[in-house]
Amino acid sequence: MIGLNEKDMSAVIHNYDLKDFYYPTLFPLKETNFLTWKMLEAQSGLKIAADLVARGASIPRKTREAIARVQGDIPKISISRVKDEDELTEYDIMVAMASNNPDLKALVEFWAEDTKFCWDGVGARIEWIALQEISLGKVTFTNSNNASVVTEYNVDYLIPSAQKLGVNTSYAAGTSGKPFTKDIPAAIAVGKTVGAVYKYLFMNVDTFNEFASQDEVIKRCATYVQNATNSADAPDLATVNAYLAKRKETFKGLQIVVIDQSITIEKADGTRVEGNPFADHVMMFSESKVLGNTWWKRPIDAKKIAGSVAEKVMHGHTLIKKYSEESPVSEITEGIANAFPAWNLSGRSVLMQTNSTSWNLN
Repeated sequence: MIGLNEKDMSAVIHNYDLKDFYYPTLFPLKETNFLTWKMLEAQSGLKIAADLVARGASIPRKTREAIARVQGDIPKISISRVKDEDELTEYDIMVAMASNNPDLKALVEFWAEDTKFCWDGVGARIEWIALQEISLGKVTFTNSNNASVVTEYNVDYLIPSAQKLGVNTSYAAGTSGKPFTKDIPAAIAVGKTVGAVYKYLFMNVDTFNEFASQDEVIKRCATYVQNATNSADAPDLATVNAYLAKRKETFKGLQIVVIDQSITIEKADGTRVEGNPFADHVMMFSESKVLGNTWWKRPIDAKKIAGSVAEKVMHGHTLIKKYSEESPVSEITEGIANAFPAWNLSGRSVLMQTNSTSWNLN
């Protein structure tokens, strides 16, 4: 393609970023030399009191906190797009029209459309994995959410049942839920048992709207005048967080983080499903806004292969590759990454289902 070489590709692709995704903040990138991810999880934060002993007596030995190892394989994430004969003919016409014009911007935009598509596609899959696991405690690949079934990459963080709760009264059944007086205090109490003080409460947009529509939330976040005149409405995120911040003795500085994301999954049969990967009717309590790391390894595809005319650019954890085929004539763009967001704080977090009095999202 005219206007296309690795230098030009690199200049364009290195302008791409991950600002549309949550995972680089929640799971900062961390390179590894192996196609596996491992993390150590300890019950830190527990304050074990010392004993009073008689002088000259031996000192009782305390139990060292158990450390569990959670690990798995890093999957290969890939996406491709093809420009067929008709599209390449269109490109050929564009080249002819631009022959006397030094500005090849239109040509660059033509081939860059696919590189951006593949860059976003890789990021979208990592985002999907990250938001699924922090809202369900696991990630499972099926025909419904992945073009090929790769069960070897399924991960269950085995969050203890005591840390997977329901609410006192379902938020989906009406407006009589008790987020402030029953549900959040219950999660905070469970956190205490593992030495965790929760600072962040994650949920998606729809769940927050249900949360904010509960009578208890409306009344407590309303002004005196609004309550007196019965004119209060569902509060926005800033108002709810301001209420939580004022009552540090009860809520320990907890703040709500709303996940507003939409990812489209194309199934094996070509049908598409769009939605927020952070599950509906779920609240996740966490000590930190940084939940773990996105472990990644440079793909083997990035290596220079003798005789290959493919153009390759590595940007962050993602490789963008372009090459052509003779029969039928086509130009292929691929996005490839070996990456997996691993949730370090899973065993110290609490999941709460807001449309049920007990957790049943198995």
